[in-house]
Amino acid sequence: MTSSLRNSIHRRSHKERSQLAHRTKLGILEKHADYVKRARDYHSKQDRLTRLKQKAAERNKDEFYFSMRNERTKDGVHIKNRGNVALPTDIVKVLKTQDENYVRTMRLAGLKKIDKLKSQLTAMADLLKPPSLGEDEDGLDEEEIQILTDAGIISGASGRSKPGRRRPKHIVFVDNEKEARNYKPMDDVTSASQEDVKMADNAEELDLGWKPTTTKKSKKPRLDVSDPEETAAEPTTPAENRRRLLKELSERLARDKQLRYAQREFEMQRLMMGKGGRKKISGAEKVEGDSESEEDEDEIDARKGKPRKSSRTVNEETYKPRVYKWRLERKR
Repeated sequence: MTSSLRNSIHRRSHKERSQLAHRTKLGILEKHADYVKRARDYHSKQDRLTRLKQKAAERNKDEFYFSMRNERTKDGVHIKNRGNVALPTDIVKVLKTQDENYVRTMRLAGLKKIDKLKSQLTAMADLLKPPSLGEDEDGLDEEEIQILTDAGIISGASGRSKPGRRRPKHIVFVDNEKEARNYKPMDDVTSASQEDVKMADNAEELDLGWKPTTTKKSKKPRLDVSDPEETAAEPTTPAENRRRLLKELSERLARDKQLRYAQREFEMQRLMMGKGGRKKISGAEKVEGDSESEEDEDEIDARKGKPRKSSRTVNEETYKPRVYKWRLERKR
């Protein structure tokens, strides 16, 4: 009988033997492969116990290493001391003082940059446009007004009420209506006289018969217009420059607040290490930002539920430091 004929003949399928019905509570019937795994696991554990017993029997009781002084066993767990000894309180105070001084130095450097930004914003003529220009809006949104208020450039109550120049209250008396219409203030007269003097000076310079020798000024290197990256880096309009300064000012104010809180926390930790009774008034609190749920409903309806286009708030977690009150003690 050939092999092909032998494979084509129908054979009986041998089914795997299962657990008996009255022995179902004992679980699945163990097969030979299961027995082999269980036996190998059992013998491996027995061999390990045998080796451990042999090592314990042959161990030298006088054996010593210097590393044994920094090692111990606790509840069967090997613990090794790696020199992480707690520092004395005096040294920790010195380290805390160094950290506080570093934070103070970085904060002072940031305050100088904030003052520079405030001076640049204050020098801008179009920061708050007066109402005499015929525009209802001054070009600043509520967030920018809040940034200027936090920086102290404008006051919170009178930021929009007094953007323009105050009208003069000086009363001038004239004889008739014609003189009143032709009257000019002293500032206009002085400015007109100054312009006349300048024009006269220019005329005298033109009457000269030669060209004065002027020293050549060193020209600043101009940026290549063909490079789009360099041209795009600088703001093209005063509004973009103002927006960039306000954004940088907002970020630096948020960073200064975090550094101030960190400085107070270092000072608090250093004082907590000292002597004296104290009472905890409030713990560290997280400073929550303005969320969508806290906004006014009219503001949300005005923009039809859409998110704000530009958010100038820094999304970083800031925690207010703890507050303690020390008991008054008489100094010796």
